[in-house]
Amino acid sequence: MERVVITGLGILCSIGNNLQDFKTNLKNGTSGLKQIPTRRFDTSLPAYRNNSACILEPELYDDLYEKDATILSDLSKKVVQDAIEDAGLQMDKINNRRMGVAVATSVGASYPFMRWVKNKIQGEPAKDIDLLFHTTSTIGGNIAKQYDLRGPISTISTACAAGTNSIGRGFDFISKGRVDYMIAGGVDVFTELTYSGFNALQAISKGACKPFDKNRDGLNLGDAGAFVILESLSSAKKRNAKIYAEIKGYSTINEAYHATAPCPDGGFAYSAMQKALSQGKIDIGKVEYINAHGTATAANDTMEIKAIRKLADKRPVFVSSTKSMTGHTLGAAGSVELVATTVAMHDGFIPPTINLSDPILEAEDHNLVIVKDKGLDYKFDTAISNSFGFAGNMSAIAIQSFT
Repeated sequence: MERVVITGLGILCSIGNNLQDFKTNLKNGTSGLKQIPTRRFDTSLPAYRNNSACILEPELYDDLYEKDATILSDLSKKVVQDAIEDAGLQMDKINNRRMGVAVATSVGASYPFMRWVKNKIQGEPAKDIDLLFHTTSTIGGNIAKQYDLRGPISTISTACAAGTNSIGRGFDFISKGRVDYMIAGGVDVFTELTYSGFNALQAISKGACKPFDKNRDGLNLGDAGAFVILESLSSAKKRNAKIYAEIKGYSTINEAYHATAPCPDGGFAYSAMQKALSQGKIDIGKVEYINAHGTATAANDTMEIKAIRKLADKRPVFVSSTKSMTGHTLGAAGSVELVATTVAMHDGFIPPTINLSDPILEAEDHNLVIVKDKGLDYKFDTAISNSFGFAGNMSAIAIQSFT
């Protein structure tokens, strides 16, 4: 099997319009939480628990909305170009049949659909009937078209596990020798429909989300696009590429427990992490950091701590939820968090969990260390990134610094 490495990173989210800004704000514990502009949608309804989210800059959002029916295609293409430049790839020299695309999204084509519905309500359905032809698969197709890529294209929509699943798909394709490169990642800019749905589930926080805090009351939604360039080690060595980290193992399972709630005992979350480590032949004692799914909902955080406690078995490990800064970016979340884990490993710091004042950890969890407020300078070599989604979708990915 081919070894798979990460050679390029691209990200755009509420705490950074590029990789350097994201990295700085990630380490400094910057919050992306802002009030949702009225021109995006009206949040004044009494039923809404909050009127804030971790949003893109309003001017960027407006520009995307005017130019791109999906919003997500143009955002993805920008982030992918950043990742390609970061990897130092010369696309005109790439065998276009040996490079694929794997895109994750949850919101997908709901922007053009919602625009069509609103036009229909206003009596103008025929005018924008072409909006219905913008489907979720358009995003990956537009990326492939931009670079004339002829390799495999996948669109993955496994709820909030999708961002990790897309990178896992890229890992699988390269490790089995089907391609040399994969553009893999996720993109989601939440809609009024998304926000209303999570609000109806009472999963939206009434303020800032507080992962792993006893007073947590839900998540903040967020906008993001995050993509990585995955490459076979042999290809990366041939072109003397910069290598951020190596993907050692990946796992995806379904616990088939409940439509929206995870199994409370954390057994399936534990299994996802354990299987990723097993595939990579990594002993748990080597794991120093876990980027948790950490949604700040009562059910997820309690379950995930149980799973991590069982996995660590009293060995020391750092844990953080970067969703406290970026919000929950849905189908992009796993990709955002892998980028966060990768840059933290490469630059030698543990990302913080912000808004945390009264941790749920018990006395026996003294070996599970949650860094608060600001990043901790600490060089680590092995990490796991978790993503647990609706409908029982569970995934984990294990990375190591390259040696």
